[in-house]
Amino acid sequence: MGVRPAQSDIEPWLRPHLAALEASVRSGFRFTHLPKVDSVLAVQGFRVRSGAMDMFLARSAFDALAARVRVEDLEFHASPPPLWHARGAVADVVMELLGLPPHGSPGAPTVTCSRPSDQWVPGDVLS
Repeated sequence: MGVRPAQSDIEPWLRPHLAALEASVRSGFRFTHLPKVDSVLAVQGFRVRSGAMDMFLARSAFDALAARVRVEDLEFHASPPPLWHARGAVADVVMELLGLPPHGSPGAPTVTCSRPSDQWVPGDVLS
């Protein structure tokens, strides 16, 4: 396991993005690192709870996608329609995703929305 740099060693502009990733870890997200030669292409985070999968893909601090889909839609669709989605900086989209009420509870998104052409879900191939 790698050594985490001290907070003072982290560039100030990067801190809110790392804090959002740390919050997702505390909220039960699991991760996959999508490799490319000699580096990481993206970080993929996901969690399943209350019949929904919350997921995000971070290609850089300012290029992240997040979505919530029903688990049952994952089972029957190659590209399931999201209940909610966002794109933007990691700090923004991850914290918005973490702020959603659990699936099935009051205030949680219930109606699927159209999937933007740049939206990603597990299983999609990254180009």
